[in-house]
Amino acid sequence: MNTRLSVSIGFVLGLVFSLFVIGFAFKIAAPTMFFKEIKSGYNFEKTVNLIEKRINNQKGWHVTDIIDQQKEILQNGGVDVGKVKIIKFCNAKLSGDMLSKDHSKFMSVKMPLSISVYEKDDGEVIIGLMNGYIMARLFSGTTEGDIMEDVVKDIESIMSFLHFRFSIF
Repeated sequence: MNTRLSVSIGFVLGLVFSLFVIGFAFKIAAPTMFFKEIKSGYNFEKTVNLIEKRINNQKGWHVTDIIDQQKEILQNGGVDVGKVKIIKFCNAKLSGDMLSKDHSKFMSVKMPLSISVYEKDDGEVIIGLMNGYIMARLFSGTTEGDIMEDVVKDIESIMSFLHFRFSIF
């Protein structure tokens, strides 16, 4: 077998193996990369009320709805999932900037933003949210990315009572 063919085969096999390893690593890391869970030091209702108040006090932001997911599921024939509330919130200026161009209207699928508060079986109260830092990095260098960076800063400010900062992991 000639050297050029051996190198080519080695390169292709190395590339395929690398893609497999990267895909496997991504699958393992994705849940903690894209979603964040923060332990609350408060009870369920106080956590919901505190987040609602902090959102409404953050310049430009307001709560649009608080969904009692437990109640919604039970009323429609589902099983009791325990205490789960989803806080929907919006910033009209940032949303307007994001949706003012046709090429970024697809971002409306994640509007208004959501933070969930839920109680685990052991009574631990958890705050769940998407990792805005990852989204901002994915759109880095674009108008959407710039807007998402502003959103990330504001959410970190809202969640600062828990000393929360977004990160890759």
